[in-house]
Amino acid sequence: MKPYFITPDQVGIRYDDMYISTNDNTQLHGWKLYADTDPVGSVLYFHGNAENISTHFGSVYWLTKQGYDVYLFDYRGYGQSEGEADLDLIIKDAELMIGHVVDRPDVENITVIGQSLGASIAIYAVAHSQYKQNISALVSVSAFSDYHDVTQDVLSKSWLLWLFQWPLSYTISNKYSPVKAVGDVSPVNLLLMQSTDDEIIDMYHAERLLKEAQEPKQLLLLKDGHNSIFNNEDNRKVLLEFLKKLNSNRN
Repeated sequence: MKPYFITPDQVGIRYDDMYISTNDNTQLHGWKLYADTDPVGSVLYFHGNAENISTHFGSVYWLTKQGYDVYLFDYRGYGQSEGEADLDLIIKDAELMIGHVVDRPDVENITVIGQSLGASIAIYAVAHSQYKQNISALVSVSAFSDYHDVTQDVLSKSWLLWLFQWPLSYTISNKYSPVKAVGDVSPVNLLLMQSTDDEIIDMYHAERLLKEAQEPKQLLLLKDGHNSIFNNEDNRKVLLEFLKKLNSNRN
């Protein structure tokens, strides 16, 4: 169990703790952040790698001020979620997270948002989810397209590890490769968001995902670094405009 650096009430957001029990009796922990007003929609957020939801919820807490309930969980082995981090099990857990939100009586107009590792997990999860018909849109922020390729990219940026990039990259399972799954996200609306300033995920990942995705799909380019995308007000406006258009098309 890793401590939380901050809780939503410390920044004026009303929230509840949520718990999911998995098939192997692992308890996953998450938060529901309440919209300030009557909700116009619901967001399920899959966070990036490292630390826990207390450091990642800063990417989405501001959506509560715009009328969105936000749901976010820690993967097993992260934060207050039990177990050890394991990609096979995390992928299964992602479906449980989707189901937990879909089955809540107070939820409608669900948008799944994933960022970095969370975006790549979300692409596979939504593509294969039994709840796909309940999901209005998938927003992928700074996703990588392939586990092998992103590992190689990261290793190649370190002079110490450059020589070992090929063998090390193939020790990472590619069973859940986002680029192989993204074509099955349709008919869910897919928005790919990628910063041209991203120092970790190269642009070719977004371009490859866009090419393999089916309609409806779009790629929107952003500014700012990998870990500070939604610190940027302009990037927030891009996401809000997409969500508003999505809601207006439903009405």
